[in-house]
Formats: sequence, C-alpha cells, structure tokens
Amino acid sequence: MTRSMIALALALALAMAACSDNSGGAAVVPAKPVEGMGAATLADLRTDTAFLDVMNHVIDYNAWGVWNAQGWIIDKDGIHELFPTTEAGWVAAESAAFTLAEASNALMLPGRPRSADKEWVEFSHQLYDAAKKAQETALRQDKQAFFDAGGEIYQACVACHNRFSPKDGGKPMGHLPELPNRTPPPNQ
Repeated sequence: MTRSMIALALALALAMAACSDNSGGAAVVPAKPVEGMGAATLADLRTDTAFLDVMNHVIDYNAWGVWNAQGWIIDKDGIHELFPTTEAGWVAAESAAFTLAEASNALMLPGRPRSADKEWVEFSHQLYDAAKKAQETALRQDKQAFFDAGGEIYQACVACHNRFSPKDGGKPMGHLPELPNRTPPPNQ
C-alpha cells in the first residue's frame, strides 16, 4: 500500500509539473477533446486570420459568388437573365453557396464572435440555413428558388451588419469582380 501511495504521489507531481508553465504561474489546463473532433481540440484551431479578411475573402466573396449568378437585368433591349447557362456555371454557384454555409461555422470559432450572447450564433445559423437553401436550389437549377435563397442570404447579412457593423450601412463589405469565362450582362 505504501508503494502505491508513493507511486500515486510521484504521478501527481509529474502531472502537475507537466501542466505548469515555466514562468512559475498557474497550472495550464490541457485541452480537452470535444466529441466529434477526433484527436483535434479547441486549442488546435488556428484563428489568427484577421476578422475583416475572413469577412471579405471568405464570407462576402462566396455570397457574391451566389448573387452574381442570379437575377435579371431589365433594359431597353429586354430582360436578361444572370443565372448560369452551363452545368459548370451551376456547379460554381452551388459551390459558392456550399462554401458560404460551411464558412458560417468559421464565424463561431474562438475569438470570432462579436457578442457574448446567442445573437451572433443565431445570425451565423441564419446565414448557414440560407446558404444551404441556395446550394440545394442551385443543385436543382431552380432559378426562382435560387434567387429567393439569395435574398435570404442578403437578409441574414444585412441583419448581422446592422447589429454589429452599423457604420457600413448594413451592406456586405466587398464585391466579387467579374469571374473569368463569364459574359458580362448587356450595358455593363
């Protein structure tokens, strides 16, 4: 029994030494696994990309990838659809929507939420749901439903921007330049 107690004390001392930092400060709690993340822990996530870069290059870029692939232009020459006309165009629109849905989860990674309450999570979920709807309707090439889902994405963005970025007037921060191999709409 004495050997067991000595072994336990030694193991406890080694564990405490392994968990303390070298500055003599408080012990560092090792990261705990999260169900569904395999061996990854929250401490393994890398979130050093500036928030504005995430918004401009991931969220807005893919939202514009959806919006640029939908709608109509009405001018003196008639009505011109902006919807994809090829299978590749629809796949690109679907991929932009799919990426936007997945990127909405990146908004909830450590250090990214702009609010301690559930409001940020609710806006992220609203964006996810709208983007998934856009992805599903692009897959079916259902123009009206795809257009409506794009409107839901816009509403999610505007609602969040109005709450967390009121200085930008509720508008998405960037725009997507004309994509290669795409014919620009008339009069643009």
